Amino acid sequence: MQLTFHGHACVSLGLPGTSPDVEAAGTLVVDPGAFSDTTTAFAGARAVLITHDHPDHVDVPALVEHLAAAPDTQVWATGPAASALREAGAPADRVHEVTPGQVLDVAGARVTVGGGEHALIHPEVPRAVNVTYLVELPGAEGPDGVGGGSVFHPGDSYDVPAALPEAGLGVLLVPVSGPWMRLSEAIDFARSVPAGFVVPIHDGLLSEIGHALVGRWLDTARLGGDYKYARLTPGESLAV
Repeated sequence: MQLTFHGHACVSLGLPGTSPDVEAAGTLVVDPGAFSDTTTAFAGARAVLITHDHPDHVDVPALVEHLAAAPDTQVWATGPAASALREAGAPADRVHEVTPGQVLDVAGARVTVGGGEHALIHPEVPRAVNVTYLVELPGAEGPDGVGGGSVFHPGDSYDVPAALPEAGLGVLLVPVSGPWMRLSEAIDFARSVPAGFVVPIHDGLLSEIGHALVGRWLDTARLGGDYKYARLTPGESLAV
């Protein structure tokens, strides 16, 4: 499976082909927000997952425009995000609401919905509905034959998966910057969820100095652990 980073919190995942002769049937996109390159993210998109309705996780005008141009694309989102999309003109029959505990078949991928609430920003700031997505592509293998074909996106939370794939988690996406987090929480999250790769996301507010600091703390050379730390620049991909 190939994971591509499109900036901030947005990634796309290669979907399996419709036959052995078809290498890929499109992509599954998670959290195409206003800080991301939605043009490249939507290229070939068959499915879109939205963790919550904040603009840096869903660029509503861009996604509505894409849905108008791509009639086969379906969206799964929290209730507030789904409502915002429909109110902006998205086709109601192609925008599906999700709740924690659901297990979905999304364009050939198994998607387990978890979470429930956005991480606390401040006691006086209402907490958004935030879900997590564990995406598994049946039959996929990583470069070492272990933990391939699975990615966990927590949205704006450090909620851990309710259960991990039997073969192990391929990629753990770890938010590394935001008004709701501390770096110690990112470190604990990376250490608490076994994965082949840790990939930093939610990094739109970081300078290169900030990236270097995060990399020093999350890299296993400093903390120990079995995962590989892989920072991706926008447009860069990782085979998992």
